[in-house]
Amino acid sequence: MMSWVLLLFSTLALAQDDKGTSLTVNISGIEGSKGQLVVSLWPSESAWDEKKALHRLAIPLQNGGGTWSCENLLPGHYAVTVFYDKNSNMKMDRHWYGPPKEKGAASNGAKAQTFGPPKWSDMEFEIIAEPKTIEIKFE
Repeated sequence: MMSWVLLLFSTLALAQDDKGTSLTVNISGIEGSKGQLVVSLWPSESAWDEKKALHRLAIPLQNGGGTWSCENLLPGHYAVTVFYDKNSNMKMDRHWYGPPKEKGAASNGAKAQTFGPPKWSDMEFEIIAEPKTIEIKFE
């Protein structure tokens, strides 16, 4: 019986160590006061290619930007994209001929390609054991 109790406590202690770390994203450079920012966290290149964000949510626009945080991220390679959702519909609105009407930005200052979103390799960054803060500036 005592060995089961010790096993249980050691398993719980190990599980607490696997909680991961935090990521804080500071966003700036928005010219406007209406709408919201839609932040997406991408956990891998395949998730980016398949458009399957780990997190996607809206944060309020405050003083030309905002801050978003995420806890319990495991070490690995990630990317963050943000778009300024002027009409708060959670969609990046586009012109009838294709390009976005609403501005977007990405981690590492990655720029959109001529006919598409930024490349994963331009946006990706590594998270290790320590909390990480990144800056995303709209230009």
